[in-house]
Amino acid sequence: MHQWQNLLDDGNESFHKRNWRQAEYCYKEATSHLDTLWSANTKNVPLLMAWICAYHNLSTLFEVQDNPDLALQYLLIPHNRVLSICHSDDICDETKLIAENALKVTFMPILMFSKRHPMCDSCQQSLLEFKNNLEANQEIIH
Repeated sequence: MHQWQNLLDDGNESFHKRNWRQAEYCYKEATSHLDTLWSANTKNVPLLMAWICAYHNLSTLFEVQDNPDLALQYLLIPHNRVLSICHSDDICDETKLIAENALKVTFMPILMFSKRHPMCDSCQQSLLEFKNNLEANQEIIH
């Protein structure tokens, strides 16, 4: 098993034992390893999905500790990175397509989070516009 997978497993075990510090450490280490691996192989979808998952685990960790601001930040990190890849002129088309497909994976948790935690009207409007745009682009692809 890869080191990042062990870290995620250990983080999940620590999370379930409510050992928050250890879970945070494991998840952050996993994101670091995955970031390095995916940067070297940007066409590897499982690595990207695992990286996103590790950040989402960090978000959940802080949400259960009643820190929604930090939890949201850990949802936004992968979402903003995927968005930046989609809009980059320096990225190959295949990697951009992978990033475009990952947008739904990064966006839907943010949308669900907004239903659990109040956000300002401007943020809510931005989420709705992004959701509508995402759905419109999905229809074009099919």
